[in-house]
Amino acid sequence: MKTVPAMPLLVVGTLTVAATALFALAPVSRAEEAAAAATTLDKPAKAATKAKKAPPAPNPAVAGEPGLIPFTPTEVTAAPPGAIDITSDETMEWHDDQLAAVARGHVVVVRGEDTLHCDTLVVYYRKTKDGSTEMYRMAADGQVVMTSPSQQAYGDHGVYDVDQDVTVLTGDHLHMVTRSDTVYARDTMEYWRQQQLLVARGNAVAINDKGDRIRADVLVGIMEENAAKQLEMTRMDAKGNVLIVTPKDIARGSEGTYNVKTRIAILTGDVKLTQGQNQVNGHRAEVNNATGVSRMLPDENVKGGRVHSVLMPKKSDQPAAPAPTTPGGGAKP
Repeated sequence: MKTVPAMPLLVVGTLTVAATALFALAPVSRAEEAAAAATTLDKPAKAATKAKKAPPAPNPAVAGEPGLIPFTPTEVTAAPPGAIDITSDETMEWHDDQLAAVARGHVVVVRGEDTLHCDTLVVYYRKTKDGSTEMYRMAADGQVVMTSPSQQAYGDHGVYDVDQDVTVLTGDHLHMVTRSDTVYARDTMEYWRQQQLLVARGNAVAINDKGDRIRADVLVGIMEENAAKQLEMTRMDAKGNVLIVTPKDIARGSEGTYNVKTRIAILTGDVKLTQGQNQVNGHRAEVNNATGVSRMLPDENVKGGRVHSVLMPKKSDQPAAPAPTTPGGGAKP
């Protein structure tokens, strides 16, 4: 299951912080205000009459992609490298008493190639020792869509924790889409940027473009950079009520690991391989989605461990029942 350059994925996770990220929102100190005022007074009067830039052109939604309105170059204002650029259709408020800034109405947050769309965005900040401010949390609400050049993640609510560098999506119909994979979750979808991990919790399901499907209580996707400097999924770890379905078999276990490149899944813990009415029980199984071959393996930690199977023969293979006899000993007609 490949993820593309991102769910990595994703996204606002890449919106790492820097104090400069909030220059457009954070208040400056009085000393800074005085310095700015002095600078303004020293400039020639003609600078004040300098033509203002035209407001960004409206950006219509793309047909067939509800909730996803990609940004255009006209929406991005000049900003220092690494800074976070925030625009909105309606208002942008500064609540100094609550140390928060609020943007409303189709909010677009851009940093590099990563973008966040939502209805409302709240940026929380804190005072630093030198008297400046820094962002430590962002909360997005309503039609949250996080995109990178190769993937998109959808939810109703999203929170980015700057200190941990993790983004958490919640809401209905949580899912993340890449060029080759789709991951669904019921409870939360998390992206841990530093560890390059995607965590889907609650009846999580991952499906790739080859039809391989794995389901578990928790799915953890491990990502790595490919030759094109894009993040892609290389492994999927599954925990709790693991289920793998192939065209021929159904495999169940307590835990499992799926190798994206080889398409081989290893299941452990009370494993059951089922094909029709036949079932093989064991501690460890290998399911090869590329070849369609499934194997039950003995427990590596038990000396002399054996594999147990229960097979149901066809009716024609079952021995015939003995003919009933009469009290006189003869066969009953």
